[in-house]
Amino acid sequence: MSTTAVLLLALLLVVLACRAAHAVCKRIGQPPVIGEILVGIILGPSLFGALAPGAHASLFGPGLLAVIDGVSQIGLVLFMFTVGLEFPIGRLRSTARVGLAVSGAGMVVPLALGFAFALWSGPRLDLFPGGVDPRIGALFIGLLLSITAFPVMARMIADHGHVTTRFGSVSLTAGALDDAAAWILLAAVLAAFGTGGDAAALIALGGLAALAAVLFAVRRWARHWFDTRDPGRDAVLVAAALALLAAAWFTELIGVHAVFGAFALGAAVPRGAAAEALSERIRPLTTVLFLPLFFVHSGMNTDLGLITGPGLLAGAAALVALAFAGKLGACTTAARLAGESWADAARIGCYMNARGLMQLVALDIGLRAGLVDQAAYAMIVVVAVATTCFTAPGLAVIDRLARRRIPERETVGAPA
Repeated sequence: MSTTAVLLLALLLVVLACRAAHAVCKRIGQPPVIGEILVGIILGPSLFGALAPGAHASLFGPGLLAVIDGVSQIGLVLFMFTVGLEFPIGRLRSTARVGLAVSGAGMVVPLALGFAFALWSGPRLDLFPGGVDPRIGALFIGLLLSITAFPVMARMIADHGHVTTRFGSVSLTAGALDDAAAWILLAAVLAAFGTGGDAAALIALGGLAALAAVLFAVRRWARHWFDTRDPGRDAVLVAAALALLAAAWFTELIGVHAVFGAFALGAAVPRGAAAEALSERIRPLTTVLFLPLFFVHSGMNTDLGLITGPGLLAGAAALVALAFAGKLGACTTAARLAGESWADAARIGCYMNARGLMQLVALDIGLRAGLVDQAAYAMIVVVAVATTCFTAPGLAVIDRLARRRIPERETVGAPA
């Protein structure tokens, strides 16, 4: 078969497998991203490549994977633009106090735990490629543990009907703040790791500041421009596409990943009919075809066979434990201290513990930059899957415990 025929066959197989995985995930109460990651692991070297290396090489050889990777990166930029469009800026005020407390605890504690663990274990387990400063590598691992998958969390909150609840609003606020802080910190880490040293860091951070200033000015101009045009017209889509390409290109040029520009532009677009129309037109094909390719490609980059020996196995288990303690534990405690009930605090911690999408995006950026090796990549994928899979059953357990306590209180408080 020609290269084009092989590519189309591979895409057909990936999309069909993802749709089947989505159906299974829906039945067991898991988000679609889990199915997409598992499809990638199944089709990658961990299973398909081990069972049928010849067929795997023919269908998913290095050349074809490079093409799939390029297409998936375009899809990732489009998706991050829609995430920015749906970023709940207006929601930040009403739940700011509790959201800030939860977000702060959910960033600082797991970052510190991950940094300390990676700084100690990184050289012993060879988690970082040669030439990587262990402190920078450890900071990157800590940052990965502190990330919350805001889009996945928002989707799960909507699916569970918790959007209008107090704990749902606090979770969305804290998750939004977490993601914004995580992207800023990731940009700083990448700048610090740049080959130009301090000069590269200054260029990157200065470029981001310039981009923020430009987007602030564009936001004021765009509000009037959008108000005078039909949101469904192609002119709005063309203008958004050109601006998206320019923003993504600029952040890539200054040494920061293109997704930063895409997300920032989406967040800068004035809220209203135009933003909703853009999201409705871009998201369907992105989520059906392009985004699954990214997660499948992430799964294909994951060789679980690299996590061998007692050291790496113990390291993976420790990372999962630290991820739960640092995010679930810290966010639950912070919400409870901020005045939330124990049940709502635990629900907030449970939602904040989901890392699937954003952690993999950041992990992919770090792998490309050479901050982590394939073994560390596989370990973090395990963390992403474990923490995201826990959310739905964790919420179910909290609901059952809360229902048990209510009758007990009614019985205790009832008149004799």
